[in-house]
Amino acid sequence: MEMNLNKKYMILEIAKSNTKDNRPFIKVVLIDKDGVQIQGIMFDSNKLKFDPQKGDVVEVSGTIQSYNGQFQVKINNMAKMPEEESKDFLPKGNFDENQLYDEFVSFVDSNLNDKFIKSLFKEFKNDQDVTTKFKKMPAAKNVHHAYIGGLLEHTYSVVRLAVIMSDYYKVNKDLLMAGAIFHDIGKVFELDISKGFDYTDSGKLIGHLLLGIELVNSYCSKIDNFPELYRHLINHMIASHHGLLEYGSPKKPKTLEAIILHHIDDMDAKVNTFKSIFIKDNITAGGWSNYDRLLERQLFNHNIMMEDSDV
Repeated sequence: MEMNLNKKYMILEIAKSNTKDNRPFIKVVLIDKDGVQIQGIMFDSNKLKFDPQKGDVVEVSGTIQSYNGQFQVKINNMAKMPEEESKDFLPKGNFDENQLYDEFVSFVDSNLNDKFIKSLFKEFKNDQDVTTKFKKMPAAKNVHHAYIGGLLEHTYSVVRLAVIMSDYYKVNKDLLMAGAIFHDIGKVFELDISKGFDYTDSGKLIGHLLLGIELVNSYCSKIDNFPELYRHLINHMIASHHGLLEYGSPKKPKTLEAIILHHIDDMDAKVNTFKSIFIKDNITAGGWSNYDRLLERQLFNHNIMMEDSDV
């Protein structure tokens, strides 16, 4: 059964091609103001009065139909809306970014002891351009923490895990926290949220690991007698936190703090990915998700909470 549709969306992804008989068509991934995504397809797209691009806000008219077990929009027409409407369509977390940032700062300040690491964090707090972006940026273009404030939420989670792991494994808490704070900080320069989530030129050319190291080095240079070994150890954690060369790290982890950071970063990202898939596929009351091509598996949400178990 088909349903008529007339609604505003942002174009998250778009692919343009031609049919076998050379008719132009487009495939899109659309998102509404509530963060709900749906795929769409439009044939004879040359009849549009504009050239649709990723990040455009459009009013879509068409029909919702089932295709390969999923809903999609068969688009009849699209009209481009003013660019200022785009801010209403970016995916958002279920938290207030300013409040979460204040909690993050308070937690870090209460757990740092080393005077040099405290000074390094102070340089970060005083960098208003960076902190403003830090509160708003996603942690990734897609996959994990891909929503406004996702970078802040992910960083705060990794910092909290760093405190727990440093106590358990008896490693240098302040250095591990520094690595956790700054491991993804280069993403404030790597990502752009002006029209959807995309990469900047510097993000494509250099990447967040090197951009983060550059920023940390600029902070270190402002601190009198900042230890060179500290700087090298923090830079190494940033450079190696992806863990493997094939995952983008120019170095493998070579210190205790670096290997711990790699695993807590990866764990937090993976857990968020699982939860995001459950939400996207509406698997909230138990059951299996759709097959995820990136993870190469279906995911099972057993929906058994701790208080419900007799074990």
